[in-house]
Amino acid sequence: MTQLSATHITAGYQHEAILRELTLALPEGQLSVLIGSNGCGKSTLLKTLARLLAPWNGEVVLDGADIHRQPTQAVARTLSLLPQQPVAPEGLRVRELVALGRHPHQSWLSQWSERDEACVDDALARTDLLTLADRPVDSLSGGQRQRAWIAMAVAQDTPLMLLDEPTSFLDLTHQLEVLDLLKALNRDAGKTIVMVLHDLNLACRYADHMVALKHGRIHAQGTPDDVVTEVNVREVFELDCRVIADPFFGVPLCIPFGRAPSS
Repeated sequence: MTQLSATHITAGYQHEAILRELTLALPEGQLSVLIGSNGCGKSTLLKTLARLLAPWNGEVVLDGADIHRQPTQAVARTLSLLPQQPVAPEGLRVRELVALGRHPHQSWLSQWSERDEACVDDALARTDLLTLADRPVDSLSGGQRQRAWIAMAVAQDTPLMLLDEPTSFLDLTHQLEVLDLLKALNRDAGKTIVMVLHDLNLACRYADHMVALKHGRIHAQGTPDDVVTEVNVREVFELDCRVIADPFFGVPLCIPFGRAPSS
């Protein structure tokens, strides 16, 4: 199992702190979902956990060691990140993009192998992209392009995956397909998965563990039942709602009424 945690991290951009003294230990082998209003720090937290953003204070620890003291390739073999709105080089084809996920596994002693080819083919199949494998990425629709980036993260085959809004630009059918894929990777391959989702009801349906952020701090964390309550939704999103048990899945189901009056 892969361990990832943050201790008392403060991080941000230029002179603006986004995360403030945040401490978080992500459960191993579980699917965790980060929720919160726009600008609360979800994407900044993912970037800091993935070593793309160095914290001003505190420490991010991957498998018992400061992530910033570990070799870049070693980190990339352990942790993959799908950021918001990634951009592919012009003219790059889908298969070529997905194959980039295998780059951390290459070295001058270990070139492209049958294992690499199998991982790329598997990722293309899992994301329903085999028929589009030879298309330029910039010719795809928004949803197809998002699936190509997810396929690259899948091909990287790391025990820990961080995904920032992986269902962006996808219609409902493909949202469910992607979330089912990630849940299967978590359940069957034992991957620890952390992702940002905006749809509270889908978050409740797929998450083992949830973290609600507000103003750069953790407001609540635990199971969906612990986190998605009427009080927490009002405090985190300033939204009046009712929370009932989903009649099919038994998880919290949020029924929004509208923006709550400011307290």
